[in-house]
Amino acid sequence: MTTSIESEIEHARRGRTAHTAVELSGVGKTFGTGTGAVTALRGIDLRVAHGEFLCLLGASGCGKSTLLNLLSGLEEPTTGTVSVNTARPSFMFQEAALMPWLTAARNVELPLQLAGQGRGARRERARELLELVRLDGVGDKRPHELSGGMRQRVSLARALAAATSTDGSAQGGAPGLLLMDEPFAALDAITRDVLQGELLRVWEATGTTVVFVTHDVREAVRLSQRVVLLSSRPGTVVREWSVDEHGPELHDEITGRLRQVITSHAA
Repeated sequence: MTTSIESEIEHARRGRTAHTAVELSGVGKTFGTGTGAVTALRGIDLRVAHGEFLCLLGASGCGKSTLLNLLSGLEEPTTGTVSVNTARPSFMFQEAALMPWLTAARNVELPLQLAGQGRGARRERARELLELVRLDGVGDKRPHELSGGMRQRVSLARALAAATSTDGSAQGGAPGLLLMDEPFAALDAITRDVLQGELLRVWEATGTTVVFVTHDVREAVRLSQRVVLLSSRPGTVVREWSVDEHGPELHDEITGRLRQVITSHAA
């Protein structure tokens, strides 16, 4: 019997196209007014294809998280337009942010419940997603009973649940948009390495569009298909690289350009 996860994997492999999932045109964001105004982003032009894994790279304070907030609809642009053509976006943060009184399975079920999905369907979906992130058998555990890496896996499963349509309008749960704000930064190096590999496996399996924020060049090159470098505040696109089109020297090239951006801002 074919599960919905298996159907999703096959659909993702067949259906990835160059069609645009996300488009920002002339986007700027300013907080406040008058002399106290702070411009976080300016003149952002960016497109992300359906099923693409894109990393936003830049120094702290360059507007990476603000850009994610614009994509999620939590913020509105001051100038320009933001278009998101996916199932509803979902977030994954540096902290797992799980509900401590709920089990792992119930945490994954929560966005499905809020979307109105029936109990049986959401329990089955939560089971499938926990299995996808290699946590089958721990659905009845509460967050304090899990390691930090396991909590982040639960958070990933919950984000995937939230990123798929549950209103019946999308066949089999349409791949959505996953917004990831340095989700592995608080983990130790070994756990971080493992979860990076797991994220790539899950992305390959589901076809979810991923926009991943980091300030770690090595992480960006390992994970993404495309790396976009933002300038220091106000953030704007400095340069982008297609990872598949560059060799092993890409890490050094991006690092050098990032250092230039940071140095020019400090000057």
